Amino acid sequence: MRSWIHHSKGQVPKQAHVAIPKGLKEDEIGRKGFQGRIAELYRLHEPTAWVRVEGDHKPWDLDGAQLAPKDLTDPRGDPVQVFYNDDLSIEVSRRAEPMPYWYRNCDADDLFFVHRGTGHFETEFGPLDYEPGDYIVLPKGVTYRVVPDGRDNYFLLIRATAEIEFPDYGGLGRHAPFDPALIEIPDPKAYEGNGAREYEVRCKLGGTFTSFFYNHHPMDVVGWKGDLFPFRFNMRDYRPIFSDHQHLPPSAHMIFQGKGFVVVNFLPRPAERQRDVERLPWYHRNPDYDEVGFVHAGSLMGAAMEPATFMMHPQGIHHGLGEDFRKMMDEQWQEIVYLDWKIVNIDTEKVLKLSPEARAVERQ
Repeated sequence: MRSWIHHSKGQVPKQAHVAIPKGLKEDEIGRKGFQGRIAELYRLHEPTAWVRVEGDHKPWDLDGAQLAPKDLTDPRGDPVQVFYNDDLSIEVSRRAEPMPYWYRNCDADDLFFVHRGTGHFETEFGPLDYEPGDYIVLPKGVTYRVVPDGRDNYFLLIRATAEIEFPDYGGLGRHAPFDPALIEIPDPKAYEGNGAREYEVRCKLGGTFTSFFYNHHPMDVVGWKGDLFPFRFNMRDYRPIFSDHQHLPPSAHMIFQGKGFVVVNFLPRPAERQRDVERLPWYHRNPDYDEVGFVHAGSLMGAAMEPATFMMHPQGIHHGLGEDFRKMMDEQWQEIVYLDWKIVNIDTEKVLKLSPEARAVERQ
């Protein structure tokens, strides 16, 4: 149960995130990913203005455009791992050619976010087309093959040991922040063989692969029923919840969740209109979650954001846009009426590790 008794000491505003006293910097520390006990500290100095850092427990800025997974040049190649812990693996695929096999992940649910490219996923439930902005969810144990239309593809891939599901949106009703009718599910399609001598189904279990070979096409399903299935959903059909009177926390923009993690959409929306409201995310540190942001597209107050950027903020470490951005927002309040960003955030309870490939593309 949440505590409803909060204390105020010293120089503070009447309302958190509204009418911050001039010259002070609001700094939030909260438990359970913005859902638990919380405190706002009002500082004289910018909490992210450190002059140097020693050690790995720091924010990371990665140029994801420089990642070159093996599937970029080898049809049998795999995606490249970027971050990982015991609950999930965050990877990048840039598959340039169709898989020459069918893939079955027996270790994890697979969630693909399409950053670039078009094509389709050939699943045993039927085909699912893909385009930029799509989330493709493939439950653990489902057999599929990625078939791109062209060579330029870029997928953000989350492999989660727990089942990926939608959160409970509670009082928002059944059609916010999205209409479930917009979730696309596949129609069965039995594929005919192409004359190949054998067809390979490559299964991953316990981190190792075993291949099963058939002399018939493995996608031979003519019908299916039940409540377990792959599906497609595009972020453009997610309608952000926002307020003119209060900047909402990231948890208001959740799209998926699983044991030990959540996935959040930050999407284009009107800016808050009440003049004394903090429009930009406040300085904060999240002691219970690592936060990874992936830039899909958009701009920040007119400045283009670099696509395929990974931003990683470890548990307990300050982050937030600096004073230059806050000053610009204040000075251009009337001109800035829209926040035009598309960012996929993955927040994890367990500490994330970085792969050597991720470290190699750190921006200096």
